Amino acid sequence: MFKNRGFHAVISMKKFITREVKIGKVLIGKDNPICIQSMTNTKTEDTLATLNQILALEQSGCEIARVTVQGKKQAYALEKLKNELIKKGCNIPIVADIHFYPPAAFIAADFVDKIRINPGNFAEKRAIFQQKPLTDSQYENELLKIEEKLFLLIEKLKKNKVALRIGVNHGSLSDRIMTKYGDTINAMVVSAVEYTNICRKYDFHELVFSMKSSSSFVTIEAYRTLVQEMIKLGWDYPLHLGVTEAGDLEDGIIKSSVGIGALLLDGIGDTIRVSLTTNPTNEIRPARALVELTNSHKRAKEPKGYYESRSLLSNANKTHLAIKADKNLKIDEKSLMADIFYLQSDNLEIIEKLKKQNKILISKLDLKDVIRIYSLENPPENLDKKYVLEVSVNDDLRLLKTLKKPYFIIFKPENNDLDEIQDFFNFLKDFKLDIPILLNIKYDQDLENLKILASSQIGLLLFEKQILGILLETKFDDLDISLNILQACNLKRFKTEFIACPGCGRTLFNLQKTLKEIKDKTSHLKDIKIAVMGCIVNGPGEMQDADFGYVGSGDNSVDLYVNKKCVEKNIDEKDAVDKLITLIKRNNKWKEPAN
Repeated sequence: MFKNRGFHAVISMKKFITREVKIGKVLIGKDNPICIQSMTNTKTEDTLATLNQILALEQSGCEIARVTVQGKKQAYALEKLKNELIKKGCNIPIVADIHFYPPAAFIAADFVDKIRINPGNFAEKRAIFQQKPLTDSQYENELLKIEEKLFLLIEKLKKNKVALRIGVNHGSLSDRIMTKYGDTINAMVVSAVEYTNICRKYDFHELVFSMKSSSSFVTIEAYRTLVQEMIKLGWDYPLHLGVTEAGDLEDGIIKSSVGIGALLLDGIGDTIRVSLTTNPTNEIRPARALVELTNSHKRAKEPKGYYESRSLLSNANKTHLAIKADKNLKIDEKSLMADIFYLQSDNLEIIEKLKKQNKILISKLDLKDVIRIYSLENPPENLDKKYVLEVSVNDDLRLLKTLKKPYFIIFKPENNDLDEIQDFFNFLKDFKLDIPILLNIKYDQDLENLKILASSQIGLLLFEKQILGILLETKFDDLDISLNILQACNLKRFKTEFIACPGCGRTLFNLQKTLKEIKDKTSHLKDIKIAVMGCIVNGPGEMQDADFGYVGSGDNSVDLYVNKKCVEKNIDEKDAVDKLITLIKRNNKWKEPAN
């Protein structure tokens, strides 16, 4: 028998109203529209290339553009870049992205509209993932060192009326933080709060937060936890949403939609970036669609109970995938990723094959050894038999109280309305009906909008563990879309999992070309995860639990990792993909692709 998950206390997720922060001429937070951002992938010191890319981004609908600033050379180049943009009549705000080198932020603050710093590496060395226990006194001394470096920047920001994003990345927390708080959501929140306390000490409040991870569910939980902490502290700083290292267009849109969309549906977020390993202009259309679709489908009604929150990187409690199976069902490795088969025909050959695979078989037809589906209007006469109940929003739900508990309920909402779905869940909660729910939801959008909306809505419900599983119906390949959403949620794996950064001015090799080459050669290895990272900023950390890593280490040179351990250094880019495959083989993870 399926076990439903126990309800926990409600976490209120009404629209989180933030203060207004000015980024150049753009206002974010408060009642302002959600703003779309992107980031250049040119060398910032190449003024012409960076200028042209920013102009192209603006033309595409980007409202804020970020550039990488590694050192003084890039910081001083911002003056010319800003002047050239003004000459072109371009007023798009510019953000300087800073890691490792505080003096670059101090210089850049004279020329840009916002500085982004990463608490994990702004004033501390890059994490080497080693425990370094500190006494309370030593820990406070480390915070004082951070304050000394941050104070100078704060004074410059206040003088120039420049905003600051405190941008926490799950993959680049400091060893200091991880030693005390672990590699956890709490560590991310503490990292943000420590820096904010310093800003507040000097009466600086032009702040924006981000809490990014390459895991969609970790991202959702990190932002929700930060919101709860801000409510407790009485803070109201705007939130920049994003899933980092989401990958290329194929995978990245779904992964970003799960992470960003689930938050937007609950009224969290003031500005977003959809990070994709592609030309930055290709990020703008899906980002705009994500904002528009989630805005028109927001959840107004709160759950009367959330299910137990997923722990970091947890895959507990299996989520079931259901598909409709007619007489033409092709039984292969991919279709057998489904757990529940809703039989539409009495094809005995298909039924016998699925039985041998221990699949759950359900049908409205009266078939031997297949669980029968009934409706509330036509309930089973023999209540001793295991059965499934199909329920729609138009049914008299009070009849549920008169029936023996079904194996599970197939709930069919109209118009993929989250409030309708929430009303049904809340009804079950009110009447203490602890019945697992398979959500049978239909979408009629075009493929890109379908992926964005379905990933956002289903991702939200799966994160909250409100449903047993999904039965998706679309005009396209239902199985493929469902599997991609579940893989983005880290709940099923049907193909190789790729973590890939979008690339920026720090990228040390041709990232887009390399990712495509690696995917072409390894996408059949469904049991492994490969990280392709442009540089070392988030490289080792944001690889998460990746089995293998391909990380830029110098101009056209690459380091290879097994888990988080570097095993080969400074490989020439032209040899690196072949060496990655050799490494996969050496670790007994390679399979030859099927013909």
